[in-house]
Amino acid sequence: MLKLQHPFLIALHFSFQTSTKLYLVLEYVNGGELFFHLQKCRVFGEARSRFYAAEITSALTYLHSNNVIYRDLKPENILLDARGHIKLTDFGLAKEGAYGSTFCGTPEYLAPEILQRQVYGKEVDWWCLGSVLFEMLVGLPPFYHKENDIMFNRILNSTLEFPDVVGSRARGFISRLMRREPEERLGFGVFGSREVMCDPFWSGIDWDKVVGKVYMPPFNPEVVRAIVMRNLVISAKFDSFYRPIQWTLATSMRVSQLSP
Repeated sequence: MLKLQHPFLIALHFSFQTSTKLYLVLEYVNGGELFFHLQKCRVFGEARSRFYAAEITSALTYLHSNNVIYRDLKPENILLDARGHIKLTDFGLAKEGAYGSTFCGTPEYLAPEILQRQVYGKEVDWWCLGSVLFEMLVGLPPFYHKENDIMFNRILNSTLEFPDVVGSRARGFISRLMRREPEERLGFGVFGSREVMCDPFWSGIDWDKVVGKVYMPPFNPEVVRAIVMRNLVISAKFDSFYRPIQWTLATSMRVSQLSP
């Protein structure tokens, strides 16, 4: 089993199991889901979207270099830490290996080859990156419809259209990521990640600085002040309606419980 460590992947501290349950003890990340912040703002500007997309790209590049396909990139699976950097979480659909054939993922972000039940590779993650970047800039995934059948037909057949608010470089980058044929998609092949990172959309980006978290996040989440004491976090929450101070005691690592 791979032990993956990267600044933009949520860390697994350790795991244990009983006779009936498996427990995963994960890194504590308290800045909220990207989905929550996007719903609150409706859209992000290009600079903010580019910042998040760069950190996502770095994380996907690392996964692909370790022969892992993520398969479920979406705003709900992107967390913000206390400073505003991203963390990919929920690896329940991730697959170790160069190719997959399982029909899985979230409907709004499924690549055409998954819908067509073809064998697919890491290119499905780059399609998802294009979808997520589009959603950050526009407010909805590119082919969204409340009826899945209509949405799937749009993914397979409709022309990708952009509102005027999306700049030309972002349009070009998203269009290259969302080409329907995987062989024509930006990110295809052995050096696909390198091609994604060299796209003109990233002009001026130093990828070593991205990984080193040198760039200042464009948004700092409003998190409850926390004092870390070994494995505990004591959070002070002020509530003028009910009591002056409500003290909440929580573990510094989130425990996920999986059904057997």
